[in-house]
Amino acid sequence: MINGENDSQLAWLKMGIYTLDQLGFRALKIKDMCERLKVTKGSFYHWFKSKREYELQLLNYWKQRYTQGFIKNAEKGKNCKKKLAILGEQCIEGALNGNRLEFEINAWSLQDEKVKSFVTSVYEQRHQYLIKLLSGIYKDPVEVKKHALILYALVVGIDCFYRELTREELDLMFSDYLH
Repeated sequence: MINGENDSQLAWLKMGIYTLDQLGFRALKIKDMCERLKVTKGSFYHWFKSKREYELQLLNYWKQRYTQGFIKNAEKGKNCKKKLAILGEQCIEGALNGNRLEFEINAWSLQDEKVKSFVTSVYEQRHQYLIKLLSGIYKDPVEVKKHALILYALVVGIDCFYRELTREELDLMFSDYLH
């Protein structure tokens, strides 16, 4: 059961995120998710016209939660440096919680052009937000670009690191941007 109500559009989207994170995109099978949610296949088709529609809504939910949600939370900071620190903390928390979602979505995007296009647009939005924040910290556009590339490469690289990183290691990696 996912937070109470299993037969809702939100329950399906949460199950999709969980499935991607834990099992990968190939496990997004309606029958298997029905079993995990303890609902019938009719429930799926009540909320979604097709598996493809579900996948697109799932990607939108991922974007809303892990991009727009992160940005909205970061915007609570009083200045660009504080906003960047909040954003960094969210990335660290995701890494500490063993979140493989980004890795799995990237793997999915390598198999599906529509997913790749969507993911690329999300990454562009994230990168532009980083540039916006860094422009408020660094005056030199080259420094802004350099740090935006470094930070984004760092976040992506964490997902591919050969082992789980400790809190201390993650704090060290992001230390130039957290304070």
